Order: sequence, then C-alpha cells, then structure tokens
Amino acid sequence: MIMEYEPTADAIRTFWDEFGPIDVAWNINPNGSPTQQAIAAGNALGCEVVKWEELKQLMQTVKI
Repeated sequence: MIMEYEPTADAIRTFWDEFGPIDVAWNINPNGSPTQQAIAAGNALGCEVVKWEELKQLMQTVKI
C-alpha cells in the first residue's frame, strides 16, 4: 500500500527496495493518483501500480 498523494517512480522503486518484490502497489490515498512514471517504473519491475477500482478488477480475475 502506497499512501502518497501522487506516487512517483522513485516512491515505487524505494518501496520495492525496502520491502522486496511485489505484484501490486496499491495507491490508497483517495485524492491522488500514481504518476505515469510510477506506473512505468512498476511495469519495469514487474508489478502493477493501481488505485482501488483497478485493484478490485485484479482481485476479481484471480482464481485460487
């Protein structure tokens, strides 16, 4: 969970470095959105950077 208003590429890379590989970085701040650079950095690392609506869609497609 990323709480920043508008996560940047650096925020995504820092989170990855601090907590290890992740599949999804969820921007939980309801007022902002991830920057395009943050989304691109996530893609380069192999994770998706999403808001709540996108996370809900991802969760609906996961089959356990």
